[in-house]
Amino acid sequence: MTAQLTMEQVSGALKEYGSAEQVRKNRIRVSTDTQKILSAIKAAQQFLDCDHLILISCTDDTGSFGLTYHLTGPHRTVISLAVAVPRESPQVFSVSDILPPAAIYERQIHDLFGIVFSGHPGLSKLMLNEDWPDGEYPLRKDWKPNKANSYGGAAQGGT
Repeated sequence: MTAQLTMEQVSGALKEYGSAEQVRKNRIRVSTDTQKILSAIKAAQQFLDCDHLILISCTDDTGSFGLTYHLTGPHRTVISLAVAVPRESPQVFSVSDILPPAAIYERQIHDLFGIVFSGHPGLSKLMLNEDWPDGEYPLRKDWKPNKANSYGGAAQGGT
């Protein structure tokens, strides 16, 4: 194990991608934009030895979606690269070609939030049934169950 990364190391290596903030002792968050996320991840890999994807998380912030790529390496510092994806055009570049484990997270996020990952090798359904209606994303804050189908949450038949 190597020494933890410092705020200065991270902000220096990723300064062209956005501002950095120390979230916890071992976690640094860098906010960037959708056009820079692929380059920011490559820079984190090259200059900060971030060779492991922990998770890609997604939140619905009503006006936009928040995607956060959590990376780490032998230093055990978590670098969180955050990007706001516009709600009116929920699209971002796939990072699955440089981080293969990202493919499964991108499929989950596409299923549940409707974000399109450009360049992903196959955004087929993963979390939802194959017969789940297109355009229905159950983790969006504005999603309402469609009472005309069995996904409306109401019990079907029975007492």
